Amino acid sequence: MRKRFIPSLVALIVLMSAVGLRAESSSGGKSGEVRAAYGVIGRVLPSYRNDFRLELMKEADGRDAFEVEATKGVVTVRGTSAIALTRGVYFYLREATHSQFTWEGEHMNLPKRLPDFAPHRVSSPYEYRLYYNVCAFGYTTPFWDWKQWQREIDWMALHGINMPLAMVGQEAVWQKVWKDIGLTDKDLAAFFTGPAFLPWNRMGNVDRHAGPLPQEYIEKSEALQKKILNRMRELGMSPVVPGFSGYIPKAASKLYPKSDIISMKPWDGFSPDDGTYMLSPLSAAFPEIGRKFIREYRKMYGYTHFYLADAFNEMTVPVTPQNRYKELSDFGRAIYNSITAGDPNGVWVMQGWLFGNDKNFWDVPSVRAFLKDVPNDRMIIIDLANESFHGWKNLDSFFGKEWIYSIIHNFGGHNQMFGNLPFYAKDPVDMLSDPNHGKLVGFGISPEGTENNEAVYELLTDMCWTGNRVEIGNWVDDYALSRYGALPQNMKLAWRYLLKSVYSSSMGAPLFFYQRGPELHPYESGLESADFDSAAYLFLSCSDSIRHSQLYTDDAIEIAAQYAGNTADSLLNKAVQAQAAGDAAARDRAFAEAFRILPRIDKLLNAHPLYRLKRWVDFAREWGSTRRAKDYYEQNAKLQITVWGGPNLSEYAAKEWSGLIDGYYMQRWKRFADSLSTGAPFDIHSWEMKWIDTPTHRFDTTAPDNPVEFAKKLVSDCREILAK
Repeated sequence: MRKRFIPSLVALIVLMSAVGLRAESSSGGKSGEVRAAYGVIGRVLPSYRNDFRLELMKEADGRDAFEVEATKGVVTVRGTSAIALTRGVYFYLREATHSQFTWEGEHMNLPKRLPDFAPHRVSSPYEYRLYYNVCAFGYTTPFWDWKQWQREIDWMALHGINMPLAMVGQEAVWQKVWKDIGLTDKDLAAFFTGPAFLPWNRMGNVDRHAGPLPQEYIEKSEALQKKILNRMRELGMSPVVPGFSGYIPKAASKLYPKSDIISMKPWDGFSPDDGTYMLSPLSAAFPEIGRKFIREYRKMYGYTHFYLADAFNEMTVPVTPQNRYKELSDFGRAIYNSITAGDPNGVWVMQGWLFGNDKNFWDVPSVRAFLKDVPNDRMIIIDLANESFHGWKNLDSFFGKEWIYSIIHNFGGHNQMFGNLPFYAKDPVDMLSDPNHGKLVGFGISPEGTENNEAVYELLTDMCWTGNRVEIGNWVDDYALSRYGALPQNMKLAWRYLLKSVYSSSMGAPLFFYQRGPELHPYESGLESADFDSAAYLFLSCSDSIRHSQLYTDDAIEIAAQYAGNTADSLLNKAVQAQAAGDAAARDRAFAEAFRILPRIDKLLNAHPLYRLKRWVDFAREWGSTRRAKDYYEQNAKLQITVWGGPNLSEYAAKEWSGLIDGYYMQRWKRFADSLSTGAPFDIHSWEMKWIDTPTHRFDTTAPDNPVEFAKKLVSDCREILAK
């Protein structure tokens, strides 16, 4: 534990009386952490809770570690924290019983008497194992309830996460702060976005888009965040909560001198009407608003320590050429001071996406200037996307600041099968062995959307707990065995082909052609390859030997849907090429074949536990207390996964989901095809908005009785089509 976490006893007593109980107090100290770890076991393995003996042990080097052994049906796990204990439990489940706990479900291969297990000790090389990207609170979680969050926090605990972002419920605090300084509900209605777009409102990208934000959402989110933070603290996690980065509602500008207000250049093509406003870093209001926000936050939600503040995420930085470095230093100092004004011991956490996203602006002198006035031990930079930009290498390990190595993996929550497993298994280890890695303090898993590509996240969470390079072929074998309960030779080969294709991919946001707005230019998604085709055939051939595994069924659905999606794309490309060649008959034949495949993909995905539009819409509608409110939440949810709202963001959050494929993507293509055939114009945007604005009163939830056999027949039929 570093010195910045140890205030004097008197200061600690004063702090606790002012802001409420600390995490340790809320859970009853270390014994409370053990109880919290037992709570995870009780929810995940209720029949086996008494078969685990959990004990806390002292840290040897300031890092989490656990020891596991099992004899005579009793599993003993010793750990340095609640999270070390729960990770130790999951290590045992994976290694001793070949079990797995995932977003989709679980495979628990547990005999009545748990098997013996020789002693093992595992230590994490990282103080913090961080989870989430702020965008995930738009692309995955904006409509979750406590049931969903409780399972998610259990997933975090079993996978060893101890530093999750916790962004829910901040609008209740901001509403209080803004009203206290004189703003009205009408002012805030023009500021907060709709629920699915709040991350970009919070980062200062856009105001009011798809709003106004309902009061019931603000109040329910407050209640939900209290449950989320209480559970995280019980488990000894260190949640990262929001801080103030300088953005204010437009209406607040009337309260301050004009010289204090910066009108930001609109983000990514949005209208100036949705533009954002920022305080000058020299304004006296900057630290005062930060102080008000943090004190109100702690009053509402309790003790906290880490504050996320992202000032220039994909935004034009408002500095002058002649005073560029001084003004950047002013901004960095102002944000840091706004945090310490409310919490003298606060630590500024910042996502480092801006540095790689705009390398032309954020050169070495600019980054150094922005960071230079912040004490090195009072800031943590999340180096967000090491798969595409090694910020730590390019920026001198952030000039002495503490930092977290992180992987994004996906943008927009895309859920096709993709990822770069060999890279994830190698690059973190290379980084750890580099003598120039500076003040590295953590490993981050930062997807823009979760609940997809579970192999990626099982591997990344494993990498949080090792400093050794993982032999990816052996790891995949172990993963498949734990996931399906069996590893026939064809399954082993199938995963080798997946490794050679979609799981050695550097893509972050693949799109099928059928998901793109209809166009006459051929398009290749990059998901198709002969190796992936071989993987699909081999994977589905294992159905007889792994017939009772639900996770095998889920993966069979995903593989077949992707194979068939590639086939539909091939046909759509044929159609647009025939159109260019003036061959109407060939065009119409290709369209017709594509339109026979897409509904079958849709039906197959109805059998998947996660990949359904109905699930997303149902989550959204549950937030509404009236029919009108429910319709609003549905509209908001559908807007985000389709046109989004900005001119450059359509399909950014596209999903391979039942209900979307047949009901949206294919219908849009069919109308486009009809317009080519008849010559009648098709107003795509008007059609899209009508679909978004019209509540879905009934989903076709018809799923195949035997999804695996349906998947095999779909792949077989597609194979015949491609062979023509």
